[in-house]
Parts: sequence; C-alpha cells; structure tokens
Amino acid sequence: MGDDGDLDKLSEQLDAVMRRLDLIEAVLTEQKQYPELAALMGDLKMSAALYNEPLKLIQRLITARRVIQRSEEPRDEVSRIILNSLAVKGAMNVSALSREVSATRGTASRVTIRKRLKELLKEGAVVKNEDGTYRLRE
Repeated sequence: MGDDGDLDKLSEQLDAVMRRLDLIEAVLTEQKQYPELAALMGDLKMSAALYNEPLKLIQRLITARRVIQRSEEPRDEVSRIILNSLAVKGAMNVSALSREVSATRGTASRVTIRKRLKELLKEGAVVKNEDGTYRLRE
C-alpha cells in the first residue's frame, strides 16, 4: 500500500508542476515580451508529460495485480487477459478487448468477453464508461 501512496503523491506533484508550467506559459504568451521563453515552457511541459503516462500505466498495473490476487478462486485466462489489457492500454470496448484476447490466446468470442466483463463489473473490478468502453476501477 505504501508504494501505491507514493505513486499517488508523485502523480499529484507532477500534476501540480504541469499546472504551474501552464500558468507560466500563459503569462509569457500573453505578455509577448519573451516568445522564446514561452516556447521553452511548452517544451518543458511536454517533457513533464512524458513522465505522466508511464506513471499512470504503473498505477493501472498495480490495480490489475490487486484485482487478480484478490479473488478467492484463480482467475480464468480470459479475465486475466482482459484485466492486463485494460491495465496496459487503458479503456477499451468489447471489440478491442476481443482483439487483445484473440492476439494472446489465438481465439476470442465477443460473447465470452461480454460475459467476463459482466462478471468483472459485478465484482467491482472494472467500470463501464459512458462511451461504452471499460476501464479498471481505480
């Protein structure tokens, strides 16, 4: 749990840095005195954003590992692939998840994917977004 708290804290700090860089960039752009500094702030922001995605990926992987380990009975292969795919790639719809399962197992049925997603929804491991995609519960 300590590692997860550290990741959350790091994510919050990175978000704060990004907000500050946004503010500095906006002020510099508005004043138009130092256009090269405004461009530099944009580059700095982009560099900081490069750290944000891997951090979110690590958080999703930790969540997936917890969900897989939390179950009393061993997870079936399809459910594990679904959870791992959502952890690595983020929110996905049934078709995208079917492609992921098919790429890993060789075969995948959309009916089976939907059935496993319903089980994972009922269990609280995943959440259905308004756009019809599924994501890991945070």
